[in-house]
Amino acid sequence: MHRAVMYMIYGVLAVLGSMGLVYLMIILSHCLLLYSVALAKQKWLCYLAGLCCLASFKVEPFGSWQSGFVTGAFDLQDVLFYGGSTFTIMRCMSFALESSDREEGIYSIFDLLKYNFYLPFFFFGPVMTFDQFHAQVSDPELRRKDDEMKNIRVNALLHVGAIVAVDIFFHFFYILTLPSDLKFVNPGLAYSNLVYDWVKAAVMFGVINTIARLDHLEPPQPPKCITMLYIFAET
Repeated sequence: MHRAVMYMIYGVLAVLGSMGLVYLMIILSHCLLLYSVALAKQKWLCYLAGLCCLASFKVEPFGSWQSGFVTGAFDLQDVLFYGGSTFTIMRCMSFALESSDREEGIYSIFDLLKYNFYLPFFFFGPVMTFDQFHAQVSDPELRRKDDEMKNIRVNALLHVGAIVAVDIFFHFFYILTLPSDLKFVNPGLAYSNLVYDWVKAAVMFGVINTIARLDHLEPPQPPKCITMLYIFAET
């Protein structure tokens, strides 16, 4: 339980330092709003409120009104703003739905804040459902499986290698993807772009998941490569 509090404090301070106090207040206001909706314990209302909160970042004038509170300018500001906001709302929806299924009472807003401000998941996901996160961070016995640290080190090295390889191939060797046979150009480039998007997602998920595993969590697995997909349900 204490480590969950430390994760929350560290996450709040990191968000405050990187995005400012006003952005933190926006995030807290969405958390408070969706927590209030969760008190009704109605799933349809949780879905509706969550979708409305998500839409508020795209529908004018609400979108520009919220983004206008965040001052300053750096390269990733828009990415961090929308990433942190949308993932916060999705986590709040998960919390609200789990609270609706709880037979006795409701989880506290403190549980929601501990869940939402776990820093590795805050800006870029993935969304670990509230029930899984709450159960894992509340486990007082921290045990690792055999060779788990070895697997974590291997995965970390693989992700570093993937980052370097992607940077080399797609910034220096991209001309080689254009064959002389024009019939292959369109489908070949389309497939290459899809694989490239998968690699970016897999690396991002992999790096975040590696950090989460160091914190004794079992995060969601990275997406499958499109080459290995046989049915749409596996995406």
